[in-house]
Amino acid sequence: MSLANKLTFLRIVLCPFFVLFLFLPSWTAKAIAFFIFIGACLSDLLDGYFARRRGEVTSIGKIIDPAADKVLAYSAFICFVQLQLVPFWMVIILMGRDFLVMALRVEAARKNMIISASKLAKLKTAFEYGVIVFILLALLNFKLWKPEMMIFILMAAATLLSLISGFQYWLSYRRYLP
Repeated sequence: MSLANKLTFLRIVLCPFFVLFLFLPSWTAKAIAFFIFIGACLSDLLDGYFARRRGEVTSIGKIIDPAADKVLAYSAFICFVQLQLVPFWMVIILMGRDFLVMALRVEAARKNMIISASKLAKLKTAFEYGVIVFILLALLNFKLWKPEMMIFILMAAATLLSLISGFQYWLSYRRYLP
C-alpha cells in the first residue's frame, strides 16, 4: 500500500477518536479533538502531495480519498448538530450533494471511468474544514467575533458552495446516470 493511501486510511481511523474527545466534557478533551482534526486535515494535504510526487496516484486512492474527506467532515458536522451548533438542514444538503456525487462516481466506475475531485470540490472541502476549525475554536472559548452568527454565515456559505459544486458535477457527468 502506498504512503498516500496509508495517510488516507489514517484520516478515517482518526475520526472515532475525534468524536470521542469532542464529546468528553473537559476543555482538554476538546483541545485534543481539535488537534486530532488538524492532524487529519494535514493527512489530507499530505496524501495528495505524496501520491503526485511519488507517482503513486491510484484508482483506489481517487475513490477512498474523497470518501475519507466525507467521513471526517460528517463526523464533525453530525457532532455539531448534536451539540446544537449548526442547523440540521444544512448538514443534510451537504450530505445530499455528496451522495449525488458518489452516485455519479459509482456509475462512471461501472463504465471504467474514474471521476476525480474537481477544483471546486477541493475548495468546498477546504472551506468545510475551515468552518469546522472555526467551530472547534469557538468550543475552545477563543475570543471570536459573534461566534453564533459567524457559524451560521460560514455554514450557509459552505452549503451554497456545496450546492454549486454538486450542480457542476451533475452537469458534467449526468450522462453516466442510468
